[in-house]
Amino acid sequence: MKRTIYYVVLLFFIFLQGARGQSFKKYAGEFLYIGAGSRVTALGGAGTASTSDVNAAYWNPAGLVEARGFQFEFMHSKQFISSIQQNYLGLSTEYRDEQVLALSLLYLTVNGIKDSRQAFNAADRKVDYSKVTSFNTGDYTLLLSYANSYRKNISYGLNIKAIYRGYHVASAFGLGFDTGMKYFVNDRFALGLMLRDITTTMLVWTTGEKELIAPSIRFGTSYKLNISSLNLTVMPAMDMAVLFENRRYASQLHLGPISLDSFWGLEVGYHHLLALRVGMDELQRFNTGIGVSIPKITFDYSFTAYQSELGNIHRISFHLQFDRLF
Repeated sequence: MKRTIYYVVLLFFIFLQGARGQSFKKYAGEFLYIGAGSRVTALGGAGTASTSDVNAAYWNPAGLVEARGFQFEFMHSKQFISSIQQNYLGLSTEYRDEQVLALSLLYLTVNGIKDSRQAFNAADRKVDYSKVTSFNTGDYTLLLSYANSYRKNISYGLNIKAIYRGYHVASAFGLGFDTGMKYFVNDRFALGLMLRDITTTMLVWTTGEKELIAPSIRFGTSYKLNISSLNLTVMPAMDMAVLFENRRYASQLHLGPISLDSFWGLEVGYHHLLALRVGMDELQRFNTGIGVSIPKITFDYSFTAYQSELGNIHRISFHLQFDRLF
C-alpha cells in the first residue's frame, strides 16, 4: 500500500512537470464523460455511490470491492440519429480477499464522414462527386482498475487509463489516472468520491499540439430502502460533479472557473428480478430504463430524451456473472 502511494505521488509530480507551460483546454476530455452501462445512465449518471458491479471501474473504482466473482458486461448505444455509436466492454474478477481487478474498454466512433477537400474543381467551380471520399473517427479509452478494502466500511480504487483519439488528419495518445473512495455508513447508506485525471491527463497529437484534461471531482450518495412486505427495494441516488474548466453558463452553477452539475436517479427493484429506473442528468435531460435479471444474467435498457432534432439515445447492456477465477 505504501509503495502504491509512493508511485502515485511520483507520477503526479512527473506529470505536473511535463504539464508546466501548458494550459487546460475546455472540453478536452468531454468524450470521457459519456458514461458506461445502461443501469447508471438510466439513473441520470448518479453512479459514484450506487454502483457495485463491474461498471464501477468507470463510475468509481472503489465500488469494485462489491463486484463478486467474475463479471462481464457489454453495452451498445446510438445517438445523434445513429451517426455516433458508443460501445463499452468491462471485465472484473476477485483477485484476493477484498481485492478486485478490472479491465474496461470504451470506444466512441463516427463512421462515414464525407471528405470533399480534394473534390472541388476550381476551373469549373463545381464539386466532382466521384472524388468525394469518406473516413471514420474514434475515441478509445482502456481502463485497468484495482480496488481494495481499507477497513470494513471503507474501500478505495485506482484507474490507469490509456487514451487514443484517431482522426483522418491526426491522432492523439494520452495516459491518465483516476482514484476513488467509498464509505459505507451502514448496510443501506453509502457515500462516494471520485477524482478523475488526478495527474492532469495530457493528450499528445501527431501534429505536435498538446492538450491537458483538467482534474475533476465527483461526490455521490445512495440509500437503499427495503420494503419486505412487497419484496421491493427503493434506492435514490445523487451525484455532484465539480469541474475546473471555466464552463460558466454551460453548467448548472458556476463560481468563477469552477462549475457544478448535479445528477439524480431513483431505482425501484422487485424481488431481484425486475428494476425500473428514472433519472435527470447534468443537461436536465430525462432518463429512464428497465432491468431484467435471471440467474447469472442481466439485461438493462436505458433511454435518454433530447428536446431537439438530434434524436434520442438508446442503450442496451448485457451482464454476466460467474464464480471467481482465482
